[in-house]
Amino acid sequence: MVDVTGMRLVQHPCRNLPISSGECVVPAELERIDRRTAQAWAKDLSVAEYLRRERVLKTRPFSRGLTVYALLGDDDTILASCESYRVPVAVPGRSDRGFGYGIASVFVDEAQRGHGYAAELLHRLHRQFFDEGAALVYLMSEIGPTLYAKLGYVTRPLQVRRYLAQPMPHRAQLIHASDMAQTIANLPPQQHSPLHIPPTEEQLDWHISRGRFYAQQLGRSYPDVVGARSGNAVILWQLDLPQDANRLRVLLLSSPEPGQDVTEVIAAAQSVAHQHGLPTVELWESGAQSTLLPGGQRSPADDVPMILPLASDVNLADHSDIQRHHWL
Repeated sequence: MVDVTGMRLVQHPCRNLPISSGECVVPAELERIDRRTAQAWAKDLSVAEYLRRERVLKTRPFSRGLTVYALLGDDDTILASCESYRVPVAVPGRSDRGFGYGIASVFVDEAQRGHGYAAELLHRLHRQFFDEGAALVYLMSEIGPTLYAKLGYVTRPLQVRRYLAQPMPHRAQLIHASDMAQTIANLPPQQHSPLHIPPTEEQLDWHISRGRFYAQQLGRSYPDVVGARSGNAVILWQLDLPQDANRLRVLLLSSPEPGQDVTEVIAAAQSVAHQHGLPTVELWESGAQSTLLPGGQRSPADDVPMILPLASDVNLADHSDIQRHHWL
């Protein structure tokens, strides 16, 4: 077992960070954590570019619910770190909407792995979130389910459905960024699980802002069109332009039933992807979407969605809806 003597948990809420020239002004300790995690998450960005991306994304409204955590040793060494984002949660049987937390960017330096630091960090957060009254905690594991399953997280089934980009004729009405708030506020009744994390304008904006950042880095324009509607079917997307991605990612697909309207909005996505030189449209398929989707090619997902129930009335048998806008 890990010796927790002398360890302490520190947190850095991001809701009130000052903004200057389109970037958050972050304290030195927060940049220290971001700089450390760049070795895992920067990928095709330089460290400087990665730090700028994090400062830009911290300006978005969704990041007002962001807190960065670090588990420190007795000499202030960072042993483990992660982020949490507060999200709404609809729990069956409750008259009021609950809340939960999405966990992201769990990181331990390679030289410090194998000592249980990440597990200790998460144990402390779980206790804190439980005391706050959170319904659940969720994350998207890129390292498989083993570590998080030991902490009580339960894997939720997920596959990827891909469609080739091509100039598809369609009758869908395109949705512009300025229409997104109204679109989210007026989503038609949809197929979803009774227990679910509802979409918000703020979380979708965070994803689209991330896409815009990469477009700017690559010297490419980012379209104002962010989705399409046909009848009661709505689709919202993000252009994923980094070299290791290069696809149109569907963030949200909402429809009360399968049918021609769903076909039309997917065709709109295929057409927009082709227009911007992206080879595929990629859509996350969980239980709530599987009966909606026509055609395409299915494959296993790289990310493993996992949920830890915290409240006694949260039953994972009620949950079958994981969409890309849930990713953090």
